[in-house]
Amino acid sequence: MLIDRFASKGLMFVTRKLLLVLAGGFCGAALRYLLAHPLLALAAALPGAHTGFPYDTLLINLSGAFVIGLLFGAFEHGAPISPDVRLTLGTGFLGAYTTFSSFMVGAATLLRHGQSPAALLYLVGAMAGGVALAFAGFTLAGAIIERRRVARLAASERFLMDGGWEDALSAPAVSDGAERMLDERLADVEGRAR
Repeated sequence: MLIDRFASKGLMFVTRKLLLVLAGGFCGAALRYLLAHPLLALAAALPGAHTGFPYDTLLINLSGAFVIGLLFGAFEHGAPISPDVRLTLGTGFLGAYTTFSSFMVGAATLLRHGQSPAALLYLVGAMAGGVALAFAGFTLAGAIIERRRVARLAASERFLMDGGWEDALSAPAVSDGAERMLDERLADVEGRAR
């Protein structure tokens, strides 16, 4: 009985995680499909655009590298992103949005048409650009999280230095919840100052 209950909970856990990946993957694949044609049309309108070059795959993969850098950068820098959101967006959505197989087919198509320099440029550019954009997203997320953290701390310090907590506590309309919140803010500021 206990083993059956444990197995059932394990199955429900795995099924739930799988459904999150499927939902994210569906949305990522749909967005990739919806963007492919407009990106190719936009690239074709550029002067000197090379017909047959997989601009859509390149741009989608580069944008996906940047977004995954943002996602994991935010998480690594302390943003409260749940494991379910990371799984749905990272593994599901971005996994389907950016696909290695499409990237390789684009390179193989260029090679098959005798466009070796374009294929090499595509492969190197996509890999170097992807790494650079993932790093840029990671770094940007860290800077945003840190800036928000500093701004919150500065606002709390200004509130405390201006005597706002004393005024708030002496006011007759202060509830127990508000007093508890002010005490927590003061403890947080004191803890960070140490």
